[in-house]
Amino acid sequence: MTVMESSRLSVTRSTTAEGITVLALRGEIDFTTGTEVQRALLGSDGAATARTVVELSQVTFMDSSGINALIGAHHAATARRGWVRVAAPSPSILRVLRIVGLDTVITCYPTLQQALSVDTRDSRTAAGQDRTEDPGGHPAADPGRDRPEHSDHDRPRGTAGDGPAAGPAGG
Repeated sequence: MTVMESSRLSVTRSTTAEGITVLALRGEIDFTTGTEVQRALLGSDGAATARTVVELSQVTFMDSSGINALIGAHHAATARRGWVRVAAPSPSILRVLRIVGLDTVITCYPTLQQALSVDTRDSRTAAGQDRTEDPGGHPAADPGRDRPEHSDHDRPRGTAGDGPAAGPAGG
């Protein structure tokens, strides 16, 4: 286990018996701490581990620096045919992930245990596929698929005037 600490952020890095890297972040992720997060996610050589779970339950603030670090780690992991997952984001951090749409790219789980216990094949990140849902908006009962915390139905939508008008053209 490795622990990196600054005055506003601590990162604890460990590896499970299955070879999954777990990064537990605590504090604030912003312009001043974003490089620490990026270094923790990508390592000193800039290559992420193939399978990483980022536990965010103790993160109190995250701006675009954290979003960018997660995106960079996702790209590096998928290049190695791996994945990055987010575990236990607080409601405010999950809201940020949803607003920028990162939850549609990196799967979020309500707990660390759930992120670690899901089948290690992450078909969505490997193939760029969306989750399959039943008509009720719940993840489909397919044991080979991830079990995300939420569906796209929960995502905030734009205000009136965003995107095309709702209704038939000319009508």
